[in-house]
Amino acid sequence: MRRQFGIIIFAAAVVFTFIVTLSCSKQKADIYIAGYEELEDGSRIAVYWKNGEKSVLSGSAGSAWAVSIAVSGSDVYVAGLEIPEPGRFQALYWKNGEKHIVSDGVNTAWAQSIAVSGDDVYMVGREMNDLGRFSAVCWKNDIKSILSDSPLSSMAYAVAVTSHDVYVAGSDSNGQPPGVKAVYWKNGVREVLSDRSGNAGVSAMTISGSDVYIAGKEDTQAVYWKNGHKIALTDDMVISTVSSIAVSGSDVYVAGNEIINGKAVAVYWKNGEKVILTENNFSGLANAVAAEGTNLYIAGRDTNPGSVHSAVYWENGKKISLSRGANVISAEANGIAVVTKK
Repeated sequence: MRRQFGIIIFAAAVVFTFIVTLSCSKQKADIYIAGYEELEDGSRIAVYWKNGEKSVLSGSAGSAWAVSIAVSGSDVYVAGLEIPEPGRFQALYWKNGEKHIVSDGVNTAWAQSIAVSGDDVYMVGREMNDLGRFSAVCWKNDIKSILSDSPLSSMAYAVAVTSHDVYVAGSDSNGQPPGVKAVYWKNGVREVLSDRSGNAGVSAMTISGSDVYIAGKEDTQAVYWKNGHKIALTDDMVISTVSSIAVSGSDVYVAGNEIINGKAVAVYWKNGEKVILTENNFSGLANAVAAEGTNLYIAGRDTNPGSVHSAVYWENGKKISLSRGANVISAEANGIAVVTKK
């Protein structure tokens, strides 16, 4: 009887352990990450990972990169660029793996960011104009709008959409005030963010409720603006860049990079407090950030002491390497989207 009682206890423990393990391992969100892999022949392919499982977007001809990703319902949109022939770049996006080329094939163009609102797909970037300068552009459902007038030289790096408004953020120069300035366009109307006449620009933006957050830099200083009010993340003595911004509740997360002891390291700031992600003896880049409740996800690149680049993401500070093929010599993650499971 005692032996049977022991067997019953053991069986119950096994069942309990299985239930606990199953419930702990259940993932509450789908994690989509866009990037590229460099092959042994020097070409690059655009890819994205869903929960670590890789999908290849581009073919074998030329090289391609994936730079931004958005998810709407069951549809996955990935923005990128490709080099169909030497010296020519074209902007495009993939919807569920199907390629849509938005640039006209005449002028060189780059895509930087993508957003989806209902049935509308917005992608922003820059295009080389007839004067040999860059023009900030926005493609809505593949139709191009030029955001800046000649002789301005401008670039668009981020797009965010509400039910009524379209925000595009970037930089421009050759206008007033002088210098390279951080700017944004709300429904095509330009606003200047930076209050310096030096080197400033915007790399990311997000909207939370009625608040508009735009992240970038002024000279070497990492900053972000909340509804036009600037918050400095570093001082002028620190060489830093900002790549992405996310908001969850009252918390503001900004991802980027700093030069520490002569090497680039991946960092993020939570409400202005810096956290270093890169391990000792490594270097790295933090290229995109997403927040889901209290969970924080940052995608980027990790470089080991042997100078091997790997696509990675950090989940609440824990580094997770993304899968790659045997003939891949380098990889990087550039965009991230996190979707809560229903």
